[in-house]
Amino acid sequence: MKLSAMLVVGCVATWGLFTALLMPEAATATFLGMLAPLIAGVGTVLLVEQTARTDIERLTARLAVAFFAKILFYGGYVGVVVGLLEVEPIPFVASFTAYFVVLQFIEALCFKTLFTGTGQRPATH
Repeated sequence: MKLSAMLVVGCVATWGLFTALLMPEAATATFLGMLAPLIAGVGTVLLVEQTARTDIERLTARLAVAFFAKILFYGGYVGVVVGLLEVEPIPFVASFTAYFVVLQFIEALCFKTLFTGTGQRPATH
């Protein structure tokens, strides 16, 4: 199973267990808190995997563009969810933060493994 599919399955499974067992009343807020980091995480993994296969020299530049795109995406997403959709902010922020941190850590481990296994390092321009 590809890493991107494992991320989706893992996030949806943990969200489902958490909401079913601990906070069923916060299902929408916690789902929306999980969704943005998951979308950004899967997008980053797919970008790195594709770039590592096709043009490793462009990886740093692509990651820099992706970083700024994620800043805009996260800002807009949080504004829409909290401001327009008016979900409960505490469960949303807790879920968003937890998934963001865990997915960043998993991405870092994945990239370390990818570059260690191939003997390649991201280009630094």
